[in-house]
Formats: sequence, C-alpha cells, structure tokens
Amino acid sequence: MTASPPSPPDHEWAGPKQRPPAPAELPARLGLVRPGHIAAGIGIALAGHLPASGLWLSSYYTFVHDASPDSLFMVDCLVVLLQLAMFASCAVPGSVLVLRGDRGLGLGLLFGWVTGIIALVVGTALIQ
Repeated sequence: MTASPPSPPDHEWAGPKQRPPAPAELPARLGLVRPGHIAAGIGIALAGHLPASGLWLSSYYTFVHDASPDSLFMVDCLVVLLQLAMFASCAVPGSVLVLRGDRGLGLGLLFGWVTGIIALVVGTALIQ
C-alpha cells in the first residue's frame, strides 16, 4: 500500500492570502506640548479676565475711597456673570481641547483662567 502525500492545511486552500489590517496611525507628536500654544491660551484667558477683574477692582476701590457707587451689589452681580462667562469660554473648551489632544492651547486656557481668578482674589486682598 502506498501512502498518500500529506494534505496541505485548510487555510492554504482558502484563496489569496489576506493581509492583517494596518494598525491605526497615531498622531505624529502625541503628547508634545508647544510652549507657544500654552502662552497663546494664557494670553487669551487673561485678555478675557481684564474686563471682569478690572470692573470689580475699580468699583471696589471707588466704593471704599469715595463711597461711590452706593451699592456694590449690581457690580458684584455683573462681575459674577462675567466670571461665569469666563468659565464657560475658558475652562470648558480648554478641557475639551486637552481631551481631544491639543494640550498646548487647552492647558493654556485652563492656566490662564486659574491665573485670572487668583489675580482677582489677590488684587482684592491688596486693595483692602
């Protein structure tokens, strides 16, 4: 009795060989944070803080020294609204940018927003 030649594995008869899917391409500079983008984000956030902080500091100064305006309530409400607008326009987009991979501008917006809040508190403490 003659032995038959061994049969090839089943996958060789399945047709042309399929290539495995190519791995997803990673961004060229994943994790690279550009200092210029951070500085631009900080500048944008601080430029937005100037009207809110300047309004509060100037009205507080004139209230303490000149008793004008009669009530700081309206100024306080306006400053709170401006700070909420700053939160909505800096902290939220900054967080989204960081999560999407644009860390430079996102971190700059977050740092600038926090720096503006700290400057407002320190400026208020220095006036007193």
